[in-house]
Amino acid sequence: MSKRLLQLLALLLTIGLFAAACGDDDGDSALGLVSSDTLTVCTDVPYPPMEFEDPDAEGGFTGFDIELMRAIADDLGLGLAVATPGWDAITSGLANEAGDCDISAASITITAEREENIDFSEPYFEGKQSLLVSDDSSASALADLSAVAVQSGTTGEIWLQDNTPDGVEVVAFDDIGALYLALEAGDVDGVITDLVGNQGYVDDTGGAMVIESYATDEFYGFAVQEEGAEDLLAAVNESLAKLEGNGTYDAIYAEWFPGA
Repeated sequence: MSKRLLQLLALLLTIGLFAAACGDDDGDSALGLVSSDTLTVCTDVPYPPMEFEDPDAEGGFTGFDIELMRAIADDLGLGLAVATPGWDAITSGLANEAGDCDISAASITITAEREENIDFSEPYFEGKQSLLVSDDSSASALADLSAVAVQSGTTGEIWLQDNTPDGVEVVAFDDIGALYLALEAGDVDGVITDLVGNQGYVDDTGGAMVIESYATDEFYGFAVQEEGAEDLLAAVNESLAKLEGNGTYDAIYAEWFPGA
């Protein structure tokens, strides 16, 4: 075999090895992850039982959304990291655009307005709005209250725009935790937010009760940046369908909603 042919074969072998290495370079390179081998998830806490901090949990965060995302990451062969850039940054898409995370899981209701800034996965959870009051309250309906707290930019605030009775003041807060602090301080008489969040507060504190729930045809979705995350979104949707089909989703759901 000539020296020239040997050199050509060596060159072809080098090219082939390089191409294989690039192909191996994580199927995650095609997903455009902000951190190699890791699915970085933005969330908004505290919002038990969906997402909240827990020093004993892996990575310091847990909840239904987080554990479902962890299962999706496992299915994709990735680790999981959690970031908390704030609700507005998540729903506006700024968190994704800034590279804070690859995907957001924060009990985000799919709406046409939000879809102008972010793309959603297939729905993974049906939500309802609800009214929470202190356990010593005599109120039986929203109309019985003087003031109700809601988180800015949420579907609860949107629902109140068309459903607030005369004489009831709506007080909006940026942070979900501030709603419950206002209730505890007596600054408001009730809290309007998703049923799972209010029920989580009841389970955690025992000092309040849900007196009304409202069917609003809401569904939660995971959120990615509007453009450039098509491969990631397809992979997440495929994994979500797989987990729903093999019983993993049901097992996670039963862990966080044992009475449902």
